[in-house]
Amino acid sequence: PKAPPPAAQDPLESRLGQAMHRLLETMASGATRFGAAQVRRVAREFALDLAQAQHAARMAQRIAEGEGAWAWDPAAVDWWANEVPLHHGGELLRIDRLVRRAAGGEWWVLDYKSAAQPQHDAQLVAQMQRYRAALQAMHPGGTVHAAFLTAQGRLVRVA
Repeated sequence: PKAPPPAAQDPLESRLGQAMHRLLETMASGATRFGAAQVRRVAREFALDLAQAQHAARMAQRIAEGEGAWAWDPAAVDWWANEVPLHHGGELLRIDRLVRRAAGGEWWVLDYKSAAQPQHDAQLVAQMQRYRAALQAMHPGGTVHAAFLTAQGRLVRVA
């Protein structure tokens, strides 16, 4: 028998979040919908049934179409990358999405969250502050913002 994927050992909530992240990582600029093949692929990869994978796709879609939709708009950003590795203070950080706004040139560190109110989690806020500090060190004098993009479609700025 075929072994279950490694993700099968993770709790369902974690697998849903991982699937949501993977869909957003692979989404083309300007797109906000996910095809059936993409949904089936994350179902297999994260040991989800089809309904669970469709739920992850709906969360990803709400992020992509929500208050932070501009982060996938080629007219709004002139530079972007997903899963950006940064070294800061001896720590390897990985930013979900990093973009530079075309108008104004400010950088945005964006972190996807399935939770509705990640700004109330001190550890998550501290992590985002580290991400912003790392990017600020790379762009002294530049403007760097940090925000959570929630599965409810909200953009929540980190102070």
